[in-house]
Amino acid sequence: MTATSPAHWSHPAAVALLRTVDGVNIHASVRGQGTTAIVVAHGFSGGHRSGAFNRILGWLSDRFLVVAIDQRGHHHSGGECTLGHFEVHDIDVAVEYARKLGALKVFTLGFSMGAAGVIRHAALSRPEVARPEFDRALQVRHAPDGIITIGGAARWYYRGTLRMWMLHFLVGTRVGRIVVRNKYKVRANLSTWPAENHPRRQEIQPLDPRASVALLAPMPVLIIQGENDNYFLRDHGDSLYAAAQVPGHQAEYWFVPGMGHAEHATSKELIERIKSWIDVHESHTQ
Repeated sequence: MTATSPAHWSHPAAVALLRTVDGVNIHASVRGQGTTAIVVAHGFSGGHRSGAFNRILGWLSDRFLVVAIDQRGHHHSGGECTLGHFEVHDIDVAVEYARKLGALKVFTLGFSMGAAGVIRHAALSRPEVARPEFDRALQVRHAPDGIITIGGAARWYYRGTLRMWMLHFLVGTRVGRIVVRNKYKVRANLSTWPAENHPRRQEIQPLDPRASVALLAPMPVLIIQGENDNYFLRDHGDSLYAAAQVPGHQAEYWFVPGMGHAEHATSKELIERIKSWIDVHESHTQ
C-alpha cells in the first residue's frame, strides 16, 4: 500500500511497505524520478527519517529515482536487526521495488552496516557463488547494476576502535540490547550468527564484505573510506579494495581526507562526485 505527498528534497514523494521473501515488512520511501535508481541502506541505528540521511536522499533525488529503506529492526520496519546478515533480504526487495517503479538500472548505496549489506547482497545475488553454511537459507534474486559503499567494515567481529567495542557490547549482551531498544529504537538479534568461539566460525559464518567484493567482477564498485572514521579505520577500505584486485573487476577506491564516519560525514560535494561516477558507469552496465 502506497501513500503520496508533494515531493521535496527532504521529504519523500511516496512511502511504501515492502515485504521481504522471509516475511519481514520493510518501510521504504521514494524520491526523485528517472530510469536509473539508487537504493540506499543506512548504518546501524539510522533510517530514512534522520536529518543526515534525508539530506543525502534529497541531494541524490535531483538526478535519480531514490528508494530508501529502514532496514529490519529499525523504526517502522518489522523484524530484528542482524547487523548485515539477513539485511540482504531488505536490500533485495528494495531493488525489486525500484525496478517495478520503472528503473532500468539500479545502483545500491550503503553506509556502515548498510555498506556491508550492499556488498553481500550483490555477491549473494549471483547463483554461482558458493555460500557458507550460515548464508544457505538466504534467497537473493535481484542483482544491482553497481554498488557504492561508504564507511563499511571489511571483516566481521571487529573491535579495533572504541566505537566498535561499545557496539559489540550493546548488541552482544542482554542489558546492551535493552539499551539499544530503548535509546536507539533498534531491535537487535544476533541469533542468526554462529557463536564467536565456534571452532569452525571462519568457515561457516556469513560471507564477509572482503570475500564478497572479490566476487563482483565486472560489476562497477565504488569504495569510499573517510580518513577520520572513528568506527572503521583505513585498513577496512584498503582491504576491500585489495580484495577487489581480480581480473576484470571495475573497483574504484576513494580515500577522503578529513572525512568521518558514513552518512553523518557525507558532504554534498561527495554526493556530487558519486553522481558523476554513476553517470559514467550506468551507460556501461549490461
